[in-house]
Amino acid sequence: MRFRAEIVDQTYLCHFKRVINMLYNLAKTCTLYICPEKLNFIVSEKQAIVGGFSCFYEFQQDRFFNRFEIEGVSGENNEIYLELGLEKFCGALNAVKNVQTLTIKLTNKHPGSLMVCIELLSVSGRIRIVTHYFPIKFIPRNLWKNL
Repeated sequence: MRFRAEIVDQTYLCHFKRVINMLYNLAKTCTLYICPEKLNFIVSEKQAIVGGFSCFYEFQQDRFFNRFEIEGVSGENNEIYLELGLEKFCGALNAVKNVQTLTIKLTNKHPGSLMVCIELLSVSGRIRIVTHYFPIKFIPRNLWKNL
């Protein structure tokens, strides 16, 4: 499985950060659904007594991303489901200012991790790259229909 997405437009970068912040305020973890047309963040909190809630936000591939590549589980199942903790992800996005490019990529560097590469423009005009690795859990195919 492979995935890589890149956002360059400042308007979409700000919108992406706001959505992640909103989702983090609802729940500490989310399910990331990746397919060739879109990237979905799905939040589902189930409580035994009250029932719970679920919501999702969809980023359309052709509107938000300058680059979007996916190679799913197989040719007929060209999609990926994974679980991501939002606390550190949200913190990394909010910690930096003057973001030029945001790249999200699945990587094998640390087993089961999502790499977020943030390209920054410094005061002196030099470009700096900050890379974060976030642990993820892949969701097996037999559980996809339950999401």
